[in-house]
Amino acid sequence: MAATILIVDDDPSIVNLLKEGLQMEGYKTVMGYDGQAAVAMARSQKPDLILLDVNMPMTNGLLAAEMIRSHADSKDIPIILLTGEVSDRVFPKAEAMGRVMHIKKPVDLDELLSLIRQVLQKYPRSK
Repeated sequence: MAATILIVDDDPSIVNLLKEGLQMEGYKTVMGYDGQAAVAMARSQKPDLILLDVNMPMTNGLLAAEMIRSHADSKDIPIILLTGEVSDRVFPKAEAMGRVMHIKKPVDLDELLSLIRQVLQKYPRSK
């Protein structure tokens, strides 16, 4: 059974590019465009993995990840943060949450796919 990946970014073009690349690799995808959608969809869709942009208006990716971690329904879903930010503030906070990795934007699809495979192997989900 193909893994389901929730893609969340406020830039629809990035969401579409990631969706196409992941679907070509056989993954199922669901999409969101803001942090609140990420939190709601993590609980309702129960994806195997979440790709989450850090810099989004209103509820940013770090806050959304914290909210996802705070709910029993979604606390164990692995998250890969997508960030163009180069400061060190993102990484320690993400690592402290557990099951949260990061990859820098612009995202190299091959690198992302490799990370996704590693994460899904390390954190298999039973629904």
